[in-house]
Amino acid sequence: MKVTAAVLALALMSACASQATKPAPPSPAPAAAPKGPIISASHEDWRALVPAPFGSGLTQLQFPLKEVILFQGEAHGAAGAPAAGSPAATSDDQECYSKSGSPFVFRGAETEDHVLCFFHERLFRVEAALRLPKDVSAETFGQWCDDWLSGLTEVNRDAERCEGREKDTQFSATLAYESELSGPLITVLIYDIPAHEAFERRPQRPAPPTRP
Repeated sequence: MKVTAAVLALALMSACASQATKPAPPSPAPAAAPKGPIISASHEDWRALVPAPFGSGLTQLQFPLKEVILFQGEAHGAAGAPAAGSPAATSDDQECYSKSGSPFVFRGAETEDHVLCFFHERLFRVEAALRLPKDVSAETFGQWCDDWLSGLTEVNRDAERCEGREKDTQFSATLAYESELSGPLITVLIYDIPAHEAFERRPQRPAPPTRP
């Protein structure tokens, strides 16, 4: 019995030593941080116009979309980014969508346009148009720019335009007076800088021949 007890003790010690030397499983790699600005819950902040981090796919947007056709040529946003209302862009270059159903509310008003554009099936640009009442104070745009540019770098502004940068995200807002019958229009453009540069460098296809 004493021999058996000694054998069992040695076996138990051997098992403990084996467990002590067993390597621990590797820790899981940390999740990659999302690109683009942190999405803001405030409808006063320009970041609220970006419904998902730049680089997101269509399936990551949490509301129904409808496809829209953007144009480029006559009307442009910042840095040559295309805007609605000018000659047609090819659908192979980018795919653009707007929110289906009720309009997006921003700064207490409904946006006339809120367009999300995808390059290589990844969100890289957001554009929104906000029509203000005709009797709005002339200082309103400047006050909003004060809020929007807070904490941004590479800031530029004048009476009808303000812009700045947050890491790899470019923001700009432009004020336009189209007619005396309608209120001023604010156009906000937000895009991921590396993705936008890749979009601008894309190979240009020759235009189709025009008919005589």
